[in-house]
Amino acid sequence: MTPYVCAFRGRRDSYQVPLALAEAGLLDHFITDAYAGANLRRLAKCLPETLKEKVEFRQIDGIPDGLVNSLWPETALEHLRHKLGFPHGSTYQLLDKRYSLAAAKRAETSQAHLFLYSSYAWEAFHHRYSHHPRKVLFQYHPHPDFESEILAHDRREFAGRITFDPRHDTGARDQARSRSDREAWRHADLVICASTFTKQSLLAYGAEESKCLVVPYGVDHGCDPGTSLSAQAPSETGFHAVFVGSGVQRKGLHHLLFAWRAARLPKGSTLTLICRNIEAPLKVLAETSPGVELIRGTSAVALQQKYASSHLFVMPSLVEGFGQVYLESLIQGCPVLGTLNTCLRDLGTELDGVFLTAPGEVAALVSELERLSCLLPGNAPLRQSTQINASRWTWSRFRRLLISHLKD
Repeated sequence: MTPYVCAFRGRRDSYQVPLALAEAGLLDHFITDAYAGANLRRLAKCLPETLKEKVEFRQIDGIPDGLVNSLWPETALEHLRHKLGFPHGSTYQLLDKRYSLAAAKRAETSQAHLFLYSSYAWEAFHHRYSHHPRKVLFQYHPHPDFESEILAHDRREFAGRITFDPRHDTGARDQARSRSDREAWRHADLVICASTFTKQSLLAYGAEESKCLVVPYGVDHGCDPGTSLSAQAPSETGFHAVFVGSGVQRKGLHHLLFAWRAARLPKGSTLTLICRNIEAPLKVLAETSPGVELIRGTSAVALQQKYASSHLFVMPSLVEGFGQVYLESLIQGCPVLGTLNTCLRDLGTELDGVFLTAPGEVAALVSELERLSCLLPGNAPLRQSTQINASRWTWSRFRRLLISHLKD
């Protein structure tokens, strides 16, 4: 089979797409930014532990170093522009197309196919080739116009109760990137989406259903399915929920906080918000809500412990391409509550610890919080079923399904 050139910036999806191609012998080249090859990792052994961890984070076993092309000048320019205060959006607009052009050049040279993430596909898909490469797109976010419509409607619904800066709306903010993020799917032979919701956002703008396939992500397993969950199990009394994510409108945190204030919950109930960043109006709302604690970031180990010791993970997102935190919670045996506008309908049912509510509906969220505050405390069988179900969603399964679709 003809191999593929893959391209994206950052450690997106834990490098699982280029790893899948490499394992199948289908990776021609992986074009990215800062990737830690063997030589860099050897040098990193002399660095402080925190820097060493950052280097190790930027690689994955299974992708041969010789098949990776790091665009170091673009990486350096990106960090320089960030330090100088340029808006991130304008920097990505400037640099993302360079990854696409590099992918086109490599595909032309090696007569390879293209497997590109949606922000890095437009230039490569429109390059004139001497061969006819297959063009596969990985659509990792819903259509940006679809997102903008949802967020604009929500701002109107909550006008007077909370005010958001529309510049945080990625769809509205990145109008200049219309071709790469809005139109690349039109020129793909195959579109892979991580969730049914993402697929539906493309169908709403005219994508052909036969070209759009859903391959849900996986999760790293910290323990064997069905093992004892008692070490960090939540108390059988009270109700303790956790939210993990950016404190922005898209995540539905304002819906959660309004619902938390209105819900009739057991005495001593707590909601922990773990947010590295949070918009000012949401911060005020959180700090004035009873039983709510705001934590500005935490370690990976502490986060796993928080999932394991909570009755419920809740993130009622308005728009979510997937939502990896749902799987991270489920694998710790913690049931999750989210909306239809996420990956959750792909992951299971209430018997699997997956609970759904309507996006943007505070009254419905109040009802679910009240119901789950009675159902979840002390429900060890459900926590075990939750973990067993999550164990089926492995990264190896993701990679296997991905490759199977390329062979169709």
